[in-house]
Amino acid sequence: MRLERTPGKRVRYVRGNMPSPRSGFSRMVRAVIHSLDLYVTLIAAVTFGVLGLAGNASQEVITSGILAVLALVGFSLLRMRSQSERINKSLTEISARPSADRFFSEVDDRDEIREMITSSREVWLHGWTLGIHLVSYADEIRRAVTRGLHVKILVIEPNSTAMIIAASEAENHSADELSFNLEANLRRLVAPITGTVAGRLEIRTLNHVPHNTVIASDPSARRGKITMRIATFRADHWQRPTFAVTRHNDPAWYEFFKAQFEKKWESANPYASLP
Repeated sequence: MRLERTPGKRVRYVRGNMPSPRSGFSRMVRAVIHSLDLYVTLIAAVTFGVLGLAGNASQEVITSGILAVLALVGFSLLRMRSQSERINKSLTEISARPSADRFFSEVDDRDEIREMITSSREVWLHGWTLGIHLVSYADEIRRAVTRGLHVKILVIEPNSTAMIIAASEAENHSADELSFNLEANLRRLVAPITGTVAGRLEIRTLNHVPHNTVIASDPSARRGKITMRIATFRADHWQRPTFAVTRHNDPAWYEFFKAQFEKKWESANPYASLP
Protein backbone atom coordinates (compact mmCIF):
# COMPACT_ATOMS: atom_id res chain seq x y z
CA MET A 1 0.00 0.00 0.00
CA ARG A 2 1.38 3.42 -0.91
CA LEU A 3 0.23 7.06 -0.80
CA GLU A 4 -0.26 8.88 -4.08
CA ARG A 5 -0.76 12.64 -3.92
CA THR A 6 -2.22 14.44 -6.94
CA PRO A 7 -2.11 18.27 -7.01
CA GLY A 8 -5.56 19.73 -6.23
CA LYS A 9 -6.95 16.34 -5.28
CA ARG A 10 -7.21 14.25 -2.18
CA VAL A 11 -4.56 11.81 -1.13
CA ARG A 12 -5.49 8.32 -2.28
CA TYR A 13 -4.18 4.93 -1.35
CA VAL A 14 -2.89 2.68 -4.11
CA ARG A 15 -2.45 -1.02 -3.57
CA GLY A 16 1.02 -2.14 -4.70
CA ASN A 17 2.47 -5.57 -5.37
CA MET A 18 2.59 -6.61 -1.72
CA PRO A 19 3.90 -10.11 -1.01
CA SER A 20 1.20 -12.63 -0.14
CA PRO A 21 1.10 -13.62 3.56
CA ARG A 22 0.54 -17.19 2.48
CA SER A 23 3.66 -17.23 0.27
CA GLY A 24 5.71 -15.70 3.11
CA PHE A 25 4.48 -18.40 5.50
CA SER A 26 5.33 -21.12 2.95
CA ARG A 27 8.86 -19.80 2.56
CA MET A 28 9.27 -19.76 6.35
CA VAL A 29 8.06 -23.38 6.62
CA ARG A 30 10.47 -24.50 3.89
CA ALA A 31 13.34 -22.72 5.63
CA VAL A 32 12.52 -24.42 8.93
CA ILE A 33 12.31 -27.87 7.31
CA HIS A 34 15.60 -27.30 5.47
CA SER A 35 17.34 -26.45 8.78
CA LEU A 36 15.40 -28.95 10.92
CA ASP A 37 18.53 -30.78 12.05
CA LEU A 38 20.01 -27.52 13.36
CA TYR A 39 16.85 -26.69 15.33
CA VAL A 40 16.71 -30.19 16.82
CA THR A 41 20.38 -29.98 17.79
CA LEU A 42 19.88 -26.61 19.47
CA ILE A 43 16.77 -27.72 21.39
CA ALA A 44 18.41 -30.99 22.47
CA ALA A 45 21.57 -29.22 23.66
CA VAL A 46 19.59 -26.67 25.69
CA THR A 47 17.32 -29.38 27.14
CA PHE A 48 20.11 -31.66 28.27
CA GLY A 49 22.07 -28.70 29.62
CA VAL A 50 19.13 -27.61 31.79
CA LEU A 51 18.46 -31.15 32.99
CA GLY A 52 22.10 -31.58 33.89
CA LEU A 53 22.23 -28.36 35.87
CA ALA A 54 18.95 -29.11 37.65
CA GLY A 55 20.03 -32.64 38.50
CA ASN A 56 16.81 -34.11 37.08
CA ALA A 57 18.56 -36.64 34.84
CA SER A 58 21.09 -39.38 35.47
CA GLN A 59 24.61 -39.21 34.15
CA GLU A 60 23.84 -41.99 31.65
CA VAL A 61 20.94 -39.99 30.18
CA ILE A 62 23.05 -36.84 29.95
CA THR A 63 25.88 -38.77 28.25
CA SER A 64 23.48 -40.36 25.75
CA GLY A 65 21.98 -36.97 25.03
CA ILE A 66 25.38 -35.42 24.42
CA LEU A 67 26.28 -38.24 22.02
CA ALA A 68 22.99 -37.73 20.16
CA VAL A 69 23.66 -33.99 19.87
CA LEU A 70 27.17 -34.67 18.56
CA ALA A 71 25.72 -37.09 16.00
CA LEU A 72 23.31 -34.42 14.79
CA VAL A 73 26.13 -31.89 14.58
CA GLY A 74 28.21 -34.36 12.57
CA PHE A 75 25.31 -35.00 10.21
CA SER A 76 24.87 -31.26 9.63
CA LEU A 77 28.57 -30.82 8.95
CA LEU A 78 28.57 -33.69 6.44
CA ARG A 79 25.54 -32.20 4.65
CA MET A 80 27.19 -28.78 4.50
CA ARG A 81 30.45 -30.31 3.22
CA SER A 82 28.57 -32.21 0.50
CA GLN A 83 26.82 -29.01 -0.63
CA SER A 84 30.12 -27.12 -0.58
CA GLU A 85 31.81 -29.80 -2.72
CA ARG A 86 28.99 -29.68 -5.29
CA ILE A 87 29.21 -25.90 -5.47
CA ASN A 88 33.00 -25.98 -5.86
CA LYS A 89 32.71 -28.63 -8.58
CA SER A 90 30.18 -26.54 -10.49
CA LEU A 91 32.34 -23.43 -10.21
CA THR A 92 35.39 -25.38 -11.40
CA GLU A 93 33.52 -26.68 -14.44
CA ILE A 94 32.32 -23.19 -15.29
CA SER A 95 35.82 -21.69 -15.13
CA ALA A 96 37.56 -24.66 -16.76
CA ARG A 97 36.38 -23.91 -20.30
CA PRO A 98 35.10 -20.85 -22.15
CA SER A 99 31.33 -20.75 -22.38
CA ALA A 100 31.44 -21.09 -26.18
CA ASP A 101 33.03 -24.54 -25.87
CA ARG A 102 30.04 -25.72 -23.89
CA PHE A 103 27.57 -24.20 -26.35
CA PHE A 104 29.08 -25.08 -29.73
CA SER A 105 30.25 -28.36 -31.18
CA GLU A 106 32.29 -28.74 -34.36
CA VAL A 107 30.33 -31.52 -36.04
CA ASP A 108 26.77 -32.69 -36.34
CA ASP A 109 25.92 -36.16 -35.08
CA ARG A 110 25.36 -38.46 -38.08
CA ASP A 111 23.57 -41.09 -36.02
CA GLU A 112 21.27 -38.43 -34.58
CA ILE A 113 20.42 -37.10 -38.06
CA ARG A 114 19.71 -40.63 -39.28
CA GLU A 115 17.43 -41.15 -36.27
CA MET A 116 15.63 -37.87 -37.07
CA ILE A 117 14.91 -39.03 -40.61
CA THR A 118 13.71 -42.49 -39.64
CA SER A 119 11.58 -41.55 -36.61
CA SER A 120 10.16 -38.08 -37.38
CA ARG A 121 6.99 -37.09 -39.20
CA GLU A 122 8.55 -33.97 -40.73
CA VAL A 123 12.18 -33.01 -41.44
CA TRP A 124 13.70 -29.78 -42.79
CA LEU A 125 17.12 -29.64 -44.48
CA HIS A 126 18.54 -26.27 -45.50
CA GLY A 127 22.00 -25.22 -46.63
CA TRP A 128 24.20 -24.31 -49.59
CA THR A 129 24.14 -27.63 -51.45
CA LEU A 130 23.81 -30.14 -48.58
CA GLY A 131 26.27 -32.29 -50.53
CA ILE A 132 27.30 -34.58 -47.68
CA HIS A 133 23.81 -34.83 -46.22
CA LEU A 134 22.07 -35.65 -49.51
CA VAL A 135 24.62 -38.32 -50.35
CA SER A 136 24.78 -39.84 -46.87
CA TYR A 137 21.04 -39.97 -46.17
CA ALA A 138 19.45 -40.29 -49.61
CA ASP A 139 18.32 -43.88 -49.07
CA GLU A 140 16.98 -43.15 -45.57
CA ILE A 141 15.07 -40.12 -46.89
CA ARG A 142 13.44 -42.04 -49.73
CA ARG A 143 12.46 -44.97 -47.50
CA ALA A 144 11.06 -42.62 -44.85
CA VAL A 145 9.05 -40.71 -47.48
CA THR A 146 7.37 -43.94 -48.56
CA ARG A 147 6.33 -44.51 -44.93
CA GLY A 148 4.84 -41.02 -44.51
CA LEU A 149 7.69 -38.60 -43.78
CA HIS A 150 7.33 -35.04 -45.09
CA VAL A 151 10.72 -33.61 -46.09
CA LYS A 152 11.47 -30.02 -47.07
CA ILE A 153 14.84 -29.36 -48.71
CA LEU A 154 16.00 -25.79 -49.30
CA VAL A 155 19.25 -25.19 -51.23
CA ILE A 156 20.92 -22.66 -53.54
CA GLU A 157 19.66 -22.45 -57.11
CA PRO A 158 22.09 -24.38 -59.37
CA ASN A 159 23.99 -22.25 -61.91
CA SER A 160 22.86 -19.02 -60.23
CA THR A 161 24.84 -16.00 -59.10
CA ALA A 162 24.42 -17.22 -55.55
CA MET A 163 26.21 -20.45 -56.47
CA ILE A 164 29.16 -18.42 -57.77
CA ILE A 165 29.34 -16.60 -54.44
CA ALA A 166 29.11 -19.90 -52.56
CA ALA A 167 31.98 -21.33 -54.61
CA SER A 168 34.14 -18.31 -53.77
CA GLU A 169 33.51 -18.91 -50.06
CA ALA A 170 33.97 -22.67 -50.27
CA GLU A 171 37.32 -24.36 -50.71
CA ASN A 172 38.49 -26.27 -53.81
CA HIS A 173 35.09 -26.27 -55.49
CA SER A 174 33.99 -24.28 -58.56
CA ALA A 175 30.44 -23.02 -59.11
CA ASP A 176 30.00 -25.47 -62.01
CA GLU A 177 31.13 -28.37 -59.85
CA LEU A 178 28.83 -27.41 -56.98
CA SER A 179 25.88 -27.01 -59.35
CA PHE A 180 26.54 -30.30 -61.15
CA ASN A 181 26.82 -32.29 -57.90
CA LEU A 182 23.73 -30.65 -56.45
CA GLU A 183 21.58 -31.40 -59.47
CA ALA A 184 22.78 -35.01 -59.53
CA ASN A 185 21.94 -35.47 -55.85
CA LEU A 186 18.50 -33.94 -56.27
CA ARG A 187 17.70 -36.13 -59.29
CA ARG A 188 18.55 -39.23 -57.26
CA LEU A 189 16.28 -38.07 -54.44
CA VAL A 190 13.21 -37.46 -56.60
CA ALA A 191 13.59 -40.48 -58.85
CA PRO A 192 10.24 -42.33 -59.17
CA ILE A 193 9.51 -44.88 -56.44
CA THR A 194 7.63 -48.09 -57.18
CA GLY A 195 4.66 -48.66 -54.93
CA THR A 196 2.73 -46.47 -52.53
CA VAL A 197 4.35 -43.25 -51.30
CA ALA A 198 2.61 -42.10 -48.12
CA GLY A 199 4.80 -39.03 -47.51
CA ARG A 200 6.11 -36.12 -49.55
CA LEU A 201 9.47 -34.67 -50.55
CA GLU A 202 9.60 -31.00 -51.58
CA ILE A 203 12.67 -29.19 -52.91
CA ARG A 204 12.95 -25.42 -53.30
CA THR A 205 15.87 -23.17 -54.25
CA LEU A 206 17.13 -19.75 -53.19
CA ASN A 207 19.01 -17.07 -55.10
CA HIS A 208 21.14 -16.08 -52.14
CA VAL A 209 23.78 -17.77 -49.99
CA PRO A 210 22.34 -18.85 -46.60
CA HIS A 211 24.34 -18.09 -43.48
CA ASN A 212 23.77 -21.47 -41.88
CA THR A 213 22.70 -25.05 -42.35
CA VAL A 214 19.41 -26.07 -40.75
CA ILE A 215 18.43 -29.59 -39.76
CA ALA A 216 15.02 -29.72 -38.05
CA SER A 217 12.92 -32.63 -36.84
CA ASP A 218 9.17 -32.30 -36.26
CA PRO A 219 9.46 -28.49 -36.14
CA SER A 220 5.77 -27.97 -35.38
CA ALA A 221 5.57 -30.59 -32.63
CA ARG A 222 6.20 -30.12 -28.90
CA ARG A 223 9.34 -32.25 -29.13
CA GLY A 224 10.71 -30.28 -32.08
CA LYS A 225 14.44 -29.72 -32.43
CA ILE A 226 16.46 -27.46 -34.75
CA THR A 227 20.20 -27.93 -35.27
CA MET A 228 22.11 -24.98 -36.74
CA ARG A 229 25.56 -25.03 -38.37
CA ILE A 230 27.05 -21.57 -38.93
CA ALA A 231 28.52 -20.96 -42.40
CA THR A 232 32.28 -20.35 -42.53
CA PHE A 233 34.73 -18.92 -45.06
CA ARG A 234 37.05 -21.47 -46.68
CA ALA A 235 37.15 -23.59 -43.56
CA ASP A 236 36.98 -27.35 -43.23
CA HIS A 237 33.42 -28.68 -43.37
CA TRP A 238 33.82 -30.41 -40.02
CA GLN A 239 34.94 -27.22 -38.26
CA ARG A 240 31.70 -25.33 -38.42
CA PRO A 241 30.22 -24.11 -35.11
CA THR A 242 27.10 -26.16 -34.45
CA PHE A 243 24.37 -25.74 -31.85
CA ALA A 244 20.83 -26.98 -31.26
CA VAL A 245 17.65 -25.47 -29.85
CA THR A 246 14.48 -27.25 -28.79
CA ARG A 247 10.93 -26.04 -28.41
CA HIS A 248 10.88 -27.33 -24.82
CA ASN A 249 14.10 -25.73 -23.53
CA ASP A 250 14.50 -22.67 -25.83
CA PRO A 251 10.98 -21.63 -26.88
CA ALA A 252 11.79 -18.03 -27.89
CA TRP A 253 14.89 -18.81 -29.97
CA TYR A 254 13.23 -21.94 -31.34
CA GLU A 255 10.31 -19.94 -32.71
CA PHE A 256 12.75 -17.37 -34.13
CA PHE A 257 14.78 -19.91 -36.13
CA LYS A 258 11.63 -21.77 -37.18
CA ALA A 259 10.09 -18.53 -38.50
CA GLN A 260 13.32 -17.73 -40.36
CA PHE A 261 13.18 -21.01 -42.25
CA GLU A 262 9.47 -20.59 -43.03
CA LYS A 263 10.08 -17.11 -44.47
CA LYS A 264 12.85 -18.42 -46.69
CA TRP A 265 10.72 -21.37 -47.76
CA GLU A 266 7.85 -19.14 -48.81
CA SER A 267 10.20 -16.88 -50.83
CA ALA A 268 11.98 -19.78 -52.57
CA ASN A 269 11.34 -21.24 -56.01
CA PRO A 270 9.81 -24.74 -56.36
CA TYR A 271 12.39 -27.07 -57.94
CA ALA A 272 11.16 -30.68 -57.70
CA SER A 273 8.98 -32.92 -55.60
CA LEU A 274 8.18 -36.57 -54.85
CA PRO A 275 5.69 -37.96 -55.64
